[in-house]
Amino acid sequence: MESIIIKKALVLDPQSDHHGQVRDIRIESGTITAVAPELQASPDAALWQADGAAISTGWMDLQSHFYDPGAEHKEGLKNGATAGANGGFTHVVLNVNPETKPDNKSAVAFLQSQANDFDCTIRPMANISQQAAGKSLSEMRDLAGAGAVAFSDDAPMNQTEMLRRALEYACELVQPVISFPLDLGLNSGAQMHEGVTSTHMGVTGNPAESEVMRIQRDLEVVKYTEGRLHFSVISSAESVELIRAAKARGLKVTCATTANHLRFIDEDLHGFDGTLKVMPPFRGKSDRQALRLGVLDGTIDAVVSDHRPEDLEHHDVEFSIANFGMACIESTFAVALDALESESQEEALSALVRALSEGPRRVLGMEKHPIMPGQKANLTWFHPKQPWKNASITRGANVAPSRALHENEGHENALNGNPLGTIRGIKSFRRD
Repeated sequence: MESIIIKKALVLDPQSDHHGQVRDIRIESGTITAVAPELQASPDAALWQADGAAISTGWMDLQSHFYDPGAEHKEGLKNGATAGANGGFTHVVLNVNPETKPDNKSAVAFLQSQANDFDCTIRPMANISQQAAGKSLSEMRDLAGAGAVAFSDDAPMNQTEMLRRALEYACELVQPVISFPLDLGLNSGAQMHEGVTSTHMGVTGNPAESEVMRIQRDLEVVKYTEGRLHFSVISSAESVELIRAAKARGLKVTCATTANHLRFIDEDLHGFDGTLKVMPPFRGKSDRQALRLGVLDGTIDAVVSDHRPEDLEHHDVEFSIANFGMACIESTFAVALDALESESQEEALSALVRALSEGPRRVLGMEKHPIMPGQKANLTWFHPKQPWKNASITRGANVAPSRALHENEGHENALNGNPLGTIRGIKSFRRD
């Protein structure tokens, strides 16, 4: 591997002795060899330098879909990994594939065998239940041995007994059980959040109570089993309060939200924009503010992309039949930082970096390598203020609307011609 010198970057890593300091960093053969106020670059070293840039432990997207194998035309592993790296992620956790339902060792091993072949490292989830049917547990221990980093059906667990068994079975595993906390039967066929906007639009809505009731149930099961549970995406203010209180009581729970839930609300769907059709849905202003504050104070452990790219056939259709989801892995950092800065200019950056790096690894029980000499170089180098213009890589037709990002056109050479990056300019480096 090449030698790299990163010049004058603000180190954002609480586990590093250099946290909060502007430092030069030398990387050789994938390992950090020196961190100092000033380092001399050898003639053959690649130089990364931009005034005002920052560096952190490599970002991990805790939940993303690449639909490979089975629907590679929507994204695919290689293209998805390139899009992830374009968004600054050194690692992407693949949500369970609805096409192949990874409930067996061979399905997980296939993905794990290709984990390091792309621009960012791929880590697969596996199904909690066989065929994601919610009736019989998958062979969770075997799946963990094959490389699964978490267990999810990417759908609500309607049978309480199934959740109980999964939590009990996973007690001896590092990998967490993931809950999709929604009761979709409370308002069957819901397309968005239930409220004034859905009424005006004449669209069936999903009430916040459908999420709250399921979280309340799940927390009781966690208490009973003394297990560990992660909530995939939360969207309501009461959900944030429930999880904050559960953590204060000592329950082993974690949660995430998406960058887009920090940015959008139900009113943004007034134009029947199918791109903004997600589940759980975007809710009201008070819910959005609670989510932002939850990220800032650490109640919400991770910010995820929940990247769900769709082809034109399933996107450019009537709102009622459009598939749920947005293609947004490349804009996650920019969208989330803009949203958080509207609440706290001082805390937004450090809180978001924590939710993209330390938080996801804590959820998965993974080791985090601090920015110190002798450590593996899993790093994301980025500029939190510099606008950046770059073509989208994802194949998704349902890309997050541009209004979620800075309106500034950006500067194509802001980061020394860096070919990777979103509107804020990002570069990542990893060694596994």
